[in-house]
Amino acid sequence: MKKSIHQRAANNNPQADGVKEKFTGKNLTRFGGSGLIRRFLKRHKIKELFESRVKIDGRKARKYSTGTIFVSCLYGIFLGYTRPHHMKVLCADRVFQRLVGLAGFPVQSSISRFLSCMRVAVSRQIASLNFDLLMKFRRGFKDFEAITLDLDSHVMPVYGKQQRAGLGYNPKKRGRKSYHPLLCFIGETRDYIGGVLRSGKHHSSYNAVGFLKGVRKKLPAHTKKVRLRADSGFFSREMIKFLMNKGIEFYTVVPIEPWVQRKIRHISDWTPIGGGVETGECGYVFNKDVSFRMVVIRERVKKNASPRKQLKLLNTEDVAYDYQVILTNSSKEAQDVWRYYNQRACCENIIKEGIYGFGLDKVVSHNYGGNCAWFELLMLGYNLMNLFKEEVLNQRKQKNMIQTIRDRLFLIPGKLVCSSRHYVLKLERSWAYREQYEEALARLT
Repeated sequence: MKKSIHQRAANNNPQADGVKEKFTGKNLTRFGGSGLIRRFLKRHKIKELFESRVKIDGRKARKYSTGTIFVSCLYGIFLGYTRPHHMKVLCADRVFQRLVGLAGFPVQSSISRFLSCMRVAVSRQIASLNFDLLMKFRRGFKDFEAITLDLDSHVMPVYGKQQRAGLGYNPKKRGRKSYHPLLCFIGETRDYIGGVLRSGKHHSSYNAVGFLKGVRKKLPAHTKKVRLRADSGFFSREMIKFLMNKGIEFYTVVPIEPWVQRKIRHISDWTPIGGGVETGECGYVFNKDVSFRMVVIRERVKKNASPRKQLKLLNTEDVAYDYQVILTNSSKEAQDVWRYYNQRACCENIIKEGIYGFGLDKVVSHNYGGNCAWFELLMLGYNLMNLFKEEVLNQRKQKNMIQTIRDRLFLIPGKLVCSSRHYVLKLERSWAYREQYEEALARLT
């Protein structure tokens, strides 16, 4: 007679050493929470949108439709398998496939061939679909008086002969070719609004103005105020001129080059704001009629520590400082400018979320068009998960990382049984996050 195991501490249990392992279990899965993903994607008709909006020229009828392959890849991405090769776990799990309503799961070779036949136009279609979904989710940003655009870039090393990969700045893998995507997020909601996959040989500011023009045109006409935050890689006269002409309020870090250090040395009025941090100001003359403020922040370096950057004209005295310079056309107080720019750190966290949670640093095809499509698919998945956190988990101000959500809600052991001609997925009743799962399920049903 079979007995259930009590969920109690097994301290000093003499039988613990005698447990044997056998691959004889049936109808088991580790993805018991994937039904949440299925309900969420079905609610927003993601598969139908792929079928109607994304067209691949020359692709004949296959076992898996375009929408099926894209949605299958989204399941893999959400569950932590960010490479097609790793998704073979899902190919073998029939219980998972039944839970999410798939007749089968495409193998790696099918996904690779699918990506290899793509052109860049397909990635634009996915990007357009992503943006339209974003506008629908946010109701056209009608409730937003201002929108903050956070501009950033990321280096993606490649390990093969990928099309359009180039040799350039690569801090982690020096001397290796890479892609250098440009990304833009909305600061208030952390949504991805646009991006482009560039060759690694290009600088951060390459085609940034043209890209920003396209993003600005996407924004609804009723948007009264647009702000931009960007790091020193995007500092250029061309960028400043564009922002000035478009009336965009900007906060851009200035590289601390010798001409900037000379200006800092002439600042005599420093205002302490606490924590060993002081602020000062100097001017930046753009042309004979226009000038802007440069807000300078310096933080005293602790004893026995070195400044983050060794500056030739500064830090020549006994007291050393770390410096940051922010160029702005805002009328805010210096400390408010600094604090507002520091909120851009969320953008850095988003990039980390993309790398560690969605595999943004992974290149899955030798074809540039396929890599562009995969890049846009990852960012679509990022936006969908961002909405999932708000709509299903009721997380708006503080949001869990996707790995936390996977561990708590998606990767739940379960057993599929058939009772009275109905399938029932039996989940572990002592699951630590059972209450959170049931709340999420109630919001989706």
